[in-house]
Amino acid sequence: MFGDSEEIQRSTAIDAQAKNDGLRLLRAIDATHAHGREGARVDPPRAAYEAGLAVGDGSNRYQRALHYLIEEGALVGDEHTEFDIGEGHPHGYALYFFTQRAVELLGE
Repeated sequence: MFGDSEEIQRSTAIDAQAKNDGLRLLRAIDATHAHGREGARVDPPRAAYEAGLAVGDGSNRYQRALHYLIEEGALVGDEHTEFDIGEGHPHGYALYFFTQRAVELLGE
């Protein structure tokens, strides 16, 4: 029984960290690429450095942060830059579009 409670707490902490990292990444994307412009093409891995998130560090924090922003609708993949990233991940994007939802999240 305690194992379930610990797992829920761990999952909640990971979700909270993904949201915090995602918002930090979004601020860095805005500062380095978007400058508050809806529809701006952005490069999240470049902005990740400014946000203090290592893209290839193996911790998955960058991936969870990016996933949070995609789920929130803050970033939408540029289909012209789609690529296959392997098993379990049907595709990724080299570039994304900064959406109105991104602007809203920054204002909250």
